Amino acid sequence: MIAELVNAGYFREITTEGRKTLVLKSPVSVVIKAAVLKQLQAAYPLHEETGGILWAYPANGSLVITRFTILPNQLTGNERKTGYQPASSASVRANALASGALPIRFHSHPVEIYENPYDRQPLTFFQKTSPADRHNSYLPLSIEGYTVVLPDALLSANDRLGQDVRFYLYGGFVAPDSLSALLTSEKVYIYFAILVVLLAYLFGGFRRAGYVFGLAAILSIAVFLLEKRPTGVKNGEGDLVIEIP
Repeated sequence: MIAELVNAGYFREITTEGRKTLVLKSPVSVVIKAAVLKQLQAAYPLHEETGGILWAYPANGSLVITRFTILPNQLTGNERKTGYQPASSASVRANALASGALPIRFHSHPVEIYENPYDRQPLTFFQKTSPADRHNSYLPLSIEGYTVVLPDALLSANDRLGQDVRFYLYGGFVAPDSLSALLTSEKVYIYFAILVVLLAYLFGGFRRAGYVFGLAAILSIAVFLLEKRPTGVKNGEGDLVIEIP
């Protein structure tokens, strides 16, 4: 299966920690079927973390997720609110691979745990991955004699009641480690650019400020084009299509 996917252009080879590793080849397109999204929304707990394995089937250059398996959280008590330690996934991964699917790990972030300041955070806060999340997204899998690294997925809510969910991929040598961190860095860059233009105006006049503004605009466009900015939109059938350039 993996050799066939390599030949079909799904993977590229890199060397990491002295070993040859297969990672998804950009651009990456992942389609989460509408029925799966509905099931994930129903399974999403507002007050604690959960997770499992997405079954991603290669089809026409994309990975199409048509099912998932929840792996029970082994943590207990308050640890479950902001932590996820799944039960063994070996058998689920084996079953997914046997059916022709790539196993993609996912976990969720709750939007309310009855504790402050957590519950007062904006919804974008819950898109932020922890150091442990980012570390896990680079853990290799041994499949058919190949070392393979796949991105992980994060599930969170679009509203406080969990009536709509958002989903994105991170890490795996192909996606940003944290969508929240990416958005924050963009804001910092914009604020810095505005400050530089203001200082140029105060100490150099309008013409110099105009030059600096033009340079900042060009750099902003360059940063925007160079970033691996994931997009996620629903198609006419209600499927979520995630694209990573």
